[in-house]
Amino acid sequence: MAKYIIGIDLGTTNSALARCDAAAAEQKAQIEVRSIPQLVNPNELAERTLLPSFLYIPGEFDFPKGSLALPWEPEPKLVIGELARKRGAESPNRLVASAKSWLSYAAVNRTAPILPWQAPEEVPKLSPVEASSKFLQYLRTVWDSGEAGEQGQFALAEQDVLLTVPASFDEEARELTRRAAEQAGYDHVTLLEEPQAAFYAWLESQGDAWRHRIRVGNLVLVCDIGGGTTDFSLIMVSEESGELTLKRVAVGDHILLGGDNMDLALARFLQQRLEASGNRIDMWQLQGLWHQCRMAKEKLSHCWERGRNSSVAPLRRNWRATTSIRSW
Repeated sequence: MAKYIIGIDLGTTNSALARCDAAAAEQKAQIEVRSIPQLVNPNELAERTLLPSFLYIPGEFDFPKGSLALPWEPEPKLVIGELARKRGAESPNRLVASAKSWLSYAAVNRTAPILPWQAPEEVPKLSPVEASSKFLQYLRTVWDSGEAGEQGQFALAEQDVLLTVPASFDEEARELTRRAAEQAGYDHVTLLEEPQAAFYAWLESQGDAWRHRIRVGNLVLVCDIGGGTTDFSLIMVSEESGELTLKRVAVGDHILLGGDNMDLALARFLQQRLEASGNRIDMWQLQGLWHQCRMAKEKLSHCWERGRNSSVAPLRRNWRATTSIRSW
């Protein structure tokens, strides 16, 4: 029997890992977000609650020898997380980003090594499925090297895992997500639609107060604007055997639209201004500009969050819970 229920949000731009005791009573079960150790600079390991969903394929002279060592791997061939995101803004031709969006893009072969997209021949490539599997494998290794330790029964492969997917994912994209999880060593995986997970998170944050806000027969619209997908899901509140049940009854058309697109729009705007000043911006410079815009947006958003009056914090937390369970 599994000791833990593990929740994983495999996001387009950020991923997260949480757990709760599978044997605890529902009223006493506490969800704990697991911090994720990752390289934030060469030779600098730090704990973060989010793992940026970026994978960097280093060249021979990208980093000093030994500077990418992890507690569980002295010489990793790939960089995942914060350092990958930073270095990828400087060398986008070696960066795999938005792998989750590629999983749902039927116009390409999602099991073929195509990422980084249009990178030079000397850069090794991965498929969207393989890239997604690398992120999941990283999270599994973090868990196994921490909570599991030497106790095999606590290994992630022995736990029940809830893995979130956009409601707008078609069956093939869901199957490719399952395949990525299997390749990463996940044995007991249940896919959970992200808007429904966000609604559960909102209910949990409300305590008993939600009973005064929704009732059986209500319809709830959940708007989940993520890094690369936007989901509009209509959830019906019903009852079965005295228990509250939530059923998704409608979902918007699959829209590959999210934070990535906003960043690209900013990059295109800056490109126009730079070229109007006589500066030619090539494809790789545009890629770098795109990632720089994302970093600037996130820094500005973070400053805004810290500067807001504490009186609006509960409202902001509730809005986040009902719109998305991940950070942009």
